[in-house]
Amino acid sequence: MGKLPSLEEARRMIRDSSLTWNQHVEAAGVITSSKESSYGDLLACLRVRGLPSEWAACSLYTRTGRARQDDRIESIILDHDDWQNYLEQHEHPA
Repeated sequence: MGKLPSLEEARRMIRDSSLTWNQHVEAAGVITSSKESSYGDLLACLRVRGLPSEWAACSLYTRTGRARQDDRIESIILDHDDWQNYLEQHEHPA
């Protein structure tokens, strides 16, 4: 297994559409596990479907305290615009 990217590298990677999905997963793993990542970093992860967006949504729920509708996996909001609006309305700067 190779060395994980730094947070700065992961921030660049998650926004680089020329990278592979696997590289985006790696970047999202670093971003979502770092307390120093920003809401903007997590929002960028939401733009990559699958694991990156799911991890980002879980991190956003934890950081913001936003309530979920219920415990079903389908109730997790993965929509970038929905989260951006929520953060703006609740004064969490991205």
